[in-house]
Amino acid sequence: MGRHSRRNDRGFWPAYRLYTTALTTARRAGLGPGDVVVAGVSGGPDSCALMNVLGRASSDTRFGFRIQPAHLLHDFRGQETYDDADFVRQMWPHCVFEEVDVTAYQRESGVTSFEQAARDVRYEFFARVARQVGARLVAVGHTADDLAETVLLHVARGSGLHGLRGMSELDPWPYPTALRDSDPPATGLKVWRPLIDLTRHHTISYCRNYGIDYRDDSTNHMRDFARNRVRLDLMPALKAQLNPRIVDALGRISRTSAAQVDYMEQQADVLWPQVAPIPAADDGTLQLDRIGLAGTHPALLHIVLRRAWVEVTGHEHRLTERHLAAMAHAVAAPGSGKTIQLPRGFRFTVDYQWATLMGPGRVDDCPYPPGTREFRLTLPWGPIAVAVTRRDGWEVTAESARVRSETPLDTGNVLSAYLSSEALAGGAIVRTWQPGDRMQPLGMPGTRKLQDIFTDSKMPRHWRERIPLVVTPRGIAWIVGGRIADWAAVRLESGEAAATFVRFEPLSVNAEPA
Repeated sequence: MGRHSRRNDRGFWPAYRLYTTALTTARRAGLGPGDVVVAGVSGGPDSCALMNVLGRASSDTRFGFRIQPAHLLHDFRGQETYDDADFVRQMWPHCVFEEVDVTAYQRESGVTSFEQAARDVRYEFFARVARQVGARLVAVGHTADDLAETVLLHVARGSGLHGLRGMSELDPWPYPTALRDSDPPATGLKVWRPLIDLTRHHTISYCRNYGIDYRDDSTNHMRDFARNRVRLDLMPALKAQLNPRIVDALGRISRTSAAQVDYMEQQADVLWPQVAPIPAADDGTLQLDRIGLAGTHPALLHIVLRRAWVEVTGHEHRLTERHLAAMAHAVAAPGSGKTIQLPRGFRFTVDYQWATLMGPGRVDDCPYPPGTREFRLTLPWGPIAVAVTRRDGWEVTAESARVRSETPLDTGNVLSAYLSSEALAGGAIVRTWQPGDRMQPLGMPGTRKLQDIFTDSKMPRHWRERIPLVVTPRGIAWIVGGRIADWAAVRLESGEAAATFVRFEPLSVNAEPA
C-alpha cells in the first residue's frame, strides 16, 4: 500500500457534493449533540474522505455528535498492515485499534470465504467499539461503486430481491446476534453509509481538493477476490461495451428492489403470527404452520422462510435462494418427512402439519413417528372383538373388553388405555394437535388448552406436533401417552362396564415415551 502525497487538483463540485450529502444524511439519521458515531477507517480514500466530512458535520451546531474512529488490522498483508495502522494513528490519534487472525476465525466458524470471514470479524469489532462508547451508528465509507459491485456479485450468485437490494444509506446491523458466545448481541445498532449515493471518483476528488492523504491498499488489485475481479475487469467492460452509466443503473435496480422488499416485509409482518403461532424454543427450534405456508404466494413465502432463518440464527447470511427454493418446494410438495440441509448444520423438516427449522444441536429424540395424518380409527363392532388400523408409522389395536372393579385401569403402558365404549360409539379419528385445541382432563369440571396441558406435563415442544389424539364428535377423548378426557373415562358404578382397550404401537421408534 503506497501513501499518496498531498495535492490540490481542482475538484470543487465533487467535494461540495460530498460534504452536502454527508450533512443531509446526518440529518436523516437524526444525529444530535451527545450522539457518538463509530467510523470504520481503513486509510483508503473513501474512509479518509468519510472521516473528514464527518468531522466537518460534527462541528456544525445543528449536529454536534462525536466521532470514534476504529481500525482493524487483518493479519494477511505483512508489514503493509502495520504501515496502514501507523498512517491512521498519525491522522487520528484517538482511533481504537485491534488486530485479528482471520484464518483462525475461519477455522473456528467454518466460513470458507476469506472475504466473508474478514467481513464478519470487522463488523464484530465495530460492534464491540460501539458498545464501549455508547454509539448507535457505525459509519462506513461505502460508495455507489461498492453498491454496484455488490449487486453484480449477488446477480452472479443467483440472489433474489434481498440480494438485488444490496445496501442502503441506513441499514439494520447485519449481525444482531453475536457471532461468538463471548460477545453480547448488537441490539439497536445500525450501519450508516453517508457516501452511498456518491462514487469513488467523488471521494478521490474530495481528498485531492482538500489535500487529504490516503493509502492505496495493494489487496484492491489482487484478482484472487471476486469483488476485485468485478471492480477491475467486469465493471470497466460493462461501462465500455454496454452502459457508461452502469453504476447509476445498478443503483436504480438496488433502490427498486429495496422498495419491493420493504413492501413484502410489511406483508410478512401481517402473515407471521398466523404461520408462526408458537415462539421459537430455547434450543432454537421454530415451528411454522405448513398449511398456512402452502397457501402463501411463492414470492411472499420466500420472505417468510428467510424471516424464519433470521429468527433462529440472528442474521440472514449464508442462506441462498437455492436453499429458500428447496424449503418452499418441501412445503408445497405432497407427503411428509422431507428434510432440507441448511448452512451451519441447520435442518428444515416438513410433516403434515408443521414445517420445523432446527439447529445443529437438536437431536430427533421424539418417540412418536413423524407425519401422522388424520385417519379414521377402526373400532370393534358386532362379532368383531378386535380391530387393527395401520397408518403413518402406527399400528393401532382396538379391542372390546369388560372392565370390573378388580381390573387395573393403569395398563402399565402410556401408549395404551381403557376408554368408555359409549364415548367411542359415534366413531373416532386420529389426528395431531392443532392450535386452539381444548379438552376436559379427567377429574376436571372444565376444559383446558392442550398447549397448557403439554406445558404442565413438561412435554418437549418438538414432540407436540407428533402426538396422536383420539378425537370423537364430542371432542378429544385421549392424548395418546397423556391425559384421558373426563367424559371418556371408564365408570364402574355398577361394578363393571363396557370398555374399549386401545393400544398404539409405533412401527418405527427412536426412544421410549416419557
